[in-house]
Amino acid sequence: MTELTRLPLATELEADSEGFLEVLRMLAHRLGQPLTSLCGSVEVALMGELDESEYRRVLELSLQESHRMAEILETLRDVLDMEGADKHVQAVCWTRSVGKLLEAAASVDQDGCPRFVSEAKGDVWVEASPQHLDTATARLVGGAIRAARARREVRIGLSARAGTACLSVCEEGAPPETEAAANGFTANFVPDKPVLGGLDKWVVRRAIEHQGGRLSVSQVSETCRCYQLHLPLATAEMGGKKQP
Repeated sequence: MTELTRLPLATELEADSEGFLEVLRMLAHRLGQPLTSLCGSVEVALMGELDESEYRRVLELSLQESHRMAEILETLRDVLDMEGADKHVQAVCWTRSVGKLLEAAASVDQDGCPRFVSEAKGDVWVEASPQHLDTATARLVGGAIRAARARREVRIGLSARAGTACLSVCEEGAPPETEAAANGFTANFVPDKPVLGGLDKWVVRRAIEHQGGRLSVSQVSETCRCYQLHLPLATAEMGGKKQP
């Protein structure tokens, strides 16, 4: 007899579907903003004669909006690919996934890479869907790289204990103002652009939860915020060989 207890409730399916549709609406709305700006700039350039500096400004604005559209389309592609990806889990080396991303970033800007510290002895193997893991890891590590290039202090850590692997990104902010601290006022660190926020956070959470993991965000101190991805460690049987 079919075991009905493992089937998702109708309300859960509806909530999941509505959340997905809401993200698609948000993406469509965000795509419309740079597209409108781009069309407006081109129309202004075609309406009359502009001097060289004005044409250059139009081109710079057009390039900027084109980059915004490309980023939104990349997010849309990740969302759609993630929904259609195989959710079957297997043994995946998380250490190598993170290492490849940081190696590629370092080839572009060696000084703009966050520090990477692995507390695990050897490679960390996890039970994961390769595509979902790549999506979640790339989004989180990408946010860390952007923060590091903005000259913010960022550290990436990978650890394994008690059957669970954890990829963490911790960001240090500026200490509270001396006068405010003296008066007993403290405020949590809120950077101009967080390591993981908005749609990126939604994509990472959905990708990691699809493979039995979870995302947690914590305010470690007044100046430190930490993002963590948790996944179960792969067993030796799953990997077909003894994992380090």
